[in-house]
Amino acid sequence: MKEQLSLLDDLSQYRNAEEMSTYYKFIITQAKRDSSILKLLRLKKGRFKEFCEEFTPAYIFSMSTFFPKDAQIKVILGNQGYDFLMKRSDGTIEKFEVSSYLDGQEDTKISQKLNEVGRWQSRLSSLESLEEKRNIFLEKTKQNIIKKSQKNYDDVTLIFSTTIFTLEHFPEDHEYLLQEKIIGYIKETTFHAKGVYLITDDGHSIEHSAAHMLQIK
Repeated sequence: MKEQLSLLDDLSQYRNAEEMSTYYKFIITQAKRDSSILKLLRLKKGRFKEFCEEFTPAYIFSMSTFFPKDAQIKVILGNQGYDFLMKRSDGTIEKFEVSSYLDGQEDTKISQKLNEVGRWQSRLSSLESLEEKRNIFLEKTKQNIIKKSQKNYDDVTLIFSTTIFTLEHFPEDHEYLLQEKIIGYIKETTFHAKGVYLITDDGHSIEHSAAHMLQIK
């Protein structure tokens, strides 16, 4: 266990876009090869929590059109009021805070099931129960957005990261689109921040999330 947890000892160091990609793919490859690492990754044990919740969004940002050429990113461990730094080629450093509504109990339940039997099947049995989960998700997401708006992030750029693919199984003609609702929440909220971005995990590849990353403010 100790050996697997030490895999991320060098998580916090400056990396350019290519090095971010190499590091991310290395960790994912190790998880695919070693089931014990995969279980730690799913449960977000040790530094795997920062890898999932801070490094991965930073990696997505490094693949996006918003990432300056020749810039570097460094994940900051601990509670500093920001999650990663971006150092431009001229030495200028900018701060970024990643935020998302996370259902810890649900995530743990899914991860434990995956670790036990290798698969997880949603218990949602109707559009009604799915819509209820969507409403809860949107309300919690809105609360998180409001919470962030009440803090002083004048020298920090906010990145909201959302996972919606488990909540999108409505018929195609359903008008209740989660991402549009979240964008609307962010637009109507006043922030004390340098800027606000949105990353959406809609079930496609991580490259797709980077290509569709949005600057809202």
